[in-house]
Amino acid sequence: MKQRTFFTRLLAGATLFLLALAPIFAQHSAELPEKMPEYPGGTAALMQYMSDNMAYPAEAKKEKAEGTVFVKFTVNTDGSLSDIKTVSEGAPLRPDMVLEAIRVVKGMPKWAPAQKAGKTVSVEMTLPIVFKLG
Repeated sequence: MKQRTFFTRLLAGATLFLLALAPIFAQHSAELPEKMPEYPGGTAALMQYMSDNMAYPAEAKKEKAEGTVFVKFTVNTDGSLSDIKTVSEGAPLRPDMVLEAIRVVKGMPKWAPAQKAGKTVSVEMTLPIVFKLG
């Protein structure tokens, strides 16, 4: 139960952060598409996917390490994800947290692609993945 509560807080914080900054993190072109890419089933489904698939790295947990890993990726016109990598936002990233964040994003199903002027377009996104002990 405690672990589920931890993931619920983790995902709620990351999702709210993502939703608040989505326009900033969509970086494909100067003009944003009319319809942004969407995880299948929406935000609630993304939160569930993260809860079901993300594991706090054992060593990081043991050391009580916390932090946010920003994972940048492209949602292609077919909804597949490519160019998955992390971007550094100040503090050095723990390799175990980076590997876990990338593993989870790589395992995601296809997203609904972005739409601009009635056509599907590729869009670069950044997803903050928060590692926080409850």
